[in-house]
Formats: sequence, C-alpha cells, structure tokens
Amino acid sequence: MDLLEAKRLLETGRTTPLALLEEALERAKAFQDRNALAYLDEEAARKEALALTEELRRGQVRGPLHGLPLTVKDLFPVKGMPTRAGTKAPLPPLPEEARAVRRLREAGALLFAKTNMHEIALGITGENPWTGPVRNAVDPSRQAGGSSGGSAVAVALGIGLASLGTDTGGSIRIPAGFNGVVGFKPSYGRVSLEGALPLSRSTDHAGPLTRSVRDAHFLTEILAGESIPLEGVQNPVFGVPLDFLEGRLGVEVRKAFTRLLEDLPALRAEVREVSLPLEGVYEVYTRLVRYEAARIHEKALKEHPEGFSPQVREALLAGLALTEKDYRDAVAEREALRLELVKALRGVDALLLPVHPLPAPPLGTEEAELESGRKGHREACITLTLPFSLLGVPTLALPFAKVEGMPVGLQVVGAYGEDGKVLALGGWLEARLG
Repeated sequence: MDLLEAKRLLETGRTTPLALLEEALERAKAFQDRNALAYLDEEAARKEALALTEELRRGQVRGPLHGLPLTVKDLFPVKGMPTRAGTKAPLPPLPEEARAVRRLREAGALLFAKTNMHEIALGITGENPWTGPVRNAVDPSRQAGGSSGGSAVAVALGIGLASLGTDTGGSIRIPAGFNGVVGFKPSYGRVSLEGALPLSRSTDHAGPLTRSVRDAHFLTEILAGESIPLEGVQNPVFGVPLDFLEGRLGVEVRKAFTRLLEDLPALRAEVREVSLPLEGVYEVYTRLVRYEAARIHEKALKEHPEGFSPQVREALLAGLALTEKDYRDAVAEREALRLELVKALRGVDALLLPVHPLPAPPLGTEEAELESGRKGHREACITLTLPFSLLGVPTLALPFAKVEGMPVGLQVVGAYGEDGKVLALGGWLEARLG
C-alpha cells in the first residue's frame, strides 16, 4: 500500500502505528540482503510507535503523517541517530537535526531508520566499499542506483512507506527508475536542505521517494511547508527532446520510449518534438559539482584522505585542482544552458524523456552500450538526469515500462516553480500507464 492508503487505515482504526512499524521491520529482516538500511534501532522505534499508537487512541494527532513509518537518507541528521553519509572520512559539523527532518517529525512521522547511500552522495551506482553495495529491489545482482539507493530500495520493498532523499544530478530519479518507484526532485530551494550534509550547494535538491505520484505530492507539501496546488490537465502537450536523446539511449529503452510516444495520442495527449541542444552539459555539471564538493570536504581530504574510497577521493582531488576561474566559467555556462531549457519548454506543458538509458546494470558495471557505442557508466547513466538538477527545475520520475524484466523510469520535466503542474502531469500519466 502507499502512504495515503496507510493514512486512511490509521484514521479509520483499521491499523495502528505499531502494526505499520512491525510490518516495516519484518520487511527489513526479509530483505536484509539488499543492504537498504544504514541504521535501525528497533527498540527505540517500537517505543516511539507505541507512544504514537496511544496518542492516536486518545484522539491526539500530531499532524498529517501521524504514525506513518518513513526512512531518511543518511546525509540528513536525525535526532538520536548517527550520520555517516556512507564514508569513513570525518564530516563537516552538522546540527542535531536537519530542517526537512524536523518538518516530517512535526507532522507526526515515525522516523525509524536511515538508508544507505553512495559515499557522500558523489556517485550514481549505490556501490560503496565502506558499507557494501545497496542491491536492486527487483534483482539483487544489479545496481540499486545512487546516491539515494537505500531509500528507493526501502520504498520498493515496503521497508517503510516513503523516504526522504536528495538529488544533485539524478540521485533521487535514477534509483527510483532502477527500482520501479516514484521519485520527485522539486524546484531548487523548494525543500530546505538546512542542516543536511551538502555535496554541491548550488545543485543539491531534497525530495521524496514514494510508491505513487499522489504520495510524492503529499510529502512534498509537508517538506516544503506550503501548499502546492495541482494544475489541472486534460489534453497535455508533451515535448520530446529527440536531439538531446540522440545516441544517449540503449536500444531496448529506445524501443520502449518510442512505444510510449506512439501510444500517447490515443490517450488524448499531444507529442511535439522540441530542440534541447545542451552542448557540454556533462562537463559543465562535473566541473561545478566537483569544485563545490571539494571545498565542502577539503579539510577531511587533506587531513584524512584515507577515509574516502579511491574513486570518491579521486573525484574530490580533481575538484580541488579546479581554479576559481574554472568554477566561474561553469556558472556562466550554466546560465546559457538555462536559456536553452526555457526555449525547449515554450509551447509545451512538460518535457518527457527516460530517466536512464538502460535498465539497472549488474553490480560492478563500468561501461554501458548505447546506440552511439560504449560509454563510461557514469556519463551514460547521469547525462539524462543531470541537466535538470544543474538547472534547478522540477522533475518527476515514475515507472513506465519494463526492459529485461526490470523497471524503466520516465522523467516529466517542467519550468522552474511549476512543481504542481509536473506532479499533475505525472498523476495523469500514472493513471493511464498503470
């Protein structure tokens, strides 16, 4: 069941916070091999669930999430839980609790566990030498995606009803796509990241991973602390950036996406080809994020370099070698790319494109076979998602097909601030695509 279903059962007395927690704990034990959780204190969680159950029995409701068990990615400080962010390196000073976590707690959520992640959120595979790989919810021999892999797997397997993640270049959407759940990256700044461990302050986003679009909308309103009205859609117009996708998909994902585009007119949606020439976007993103990440972890990198795994250390050192001019140039180039996206969105309600070029690959994969030939796994996988983090626009990921028996995700991309419209379009698609 999804979050809102569980909420109705609670409100009608057909379940209790303790019963929902026990179900989540059973699922966590049953799927321990997936390595979704970074921290779980069952005794403390049961104590909190009992208190929430008793309050509900007395008619004392803390808020709209009262008694609903949720997980939190392990770069958000949560009171009473350690924060390691998947690394052995010392972290910069962090507060007792992040603001987004406080919002969930104040709404009555039962925050019972923290989820595993790619080290310091700098990676998209979910494979971590310090904590072990997070394994795909559908096929444990495959990647879960990153960096919010543990959150996506937990949601997919019913280890809690939803999770709080972050997305700097695809870290909510890629795991959501790989594991067949919904992930929403709101407009930049919509959900506060105050108190969370940053990776790239100008590109980081916080958002929910859920089992349905309506849950994503419900949670985003709570996390943002404001209403996000859904904009009604009857005959949506979707823009498809075929030039941007050229050579960037695998053959089978291309076929699945083409079938979707062929089916949409029968569902009373218009499909238009749009141009999105994001020249050099991968390089701009990489330069900007690595520069910012290296400055956040500079002290630990100099004093305790052994605390970072070799791949993460190498990326941080590359960022440290970048000059302030390199960074300023990347910021200026981002503004030019932003104009290209604004042009592409003119005359359409949203852009549609796959989340990832291939279904979740086997653990240890280093290269991907695309229509254009072989590419490094990182570049192949992240290029479809990173533009919309770099440019700060609301983007929803939801399942739309299966390839090799694995889920494939679809991105719905809107203009900055049009979060309600993107969520409404996602709900429209979800209802029609099943």
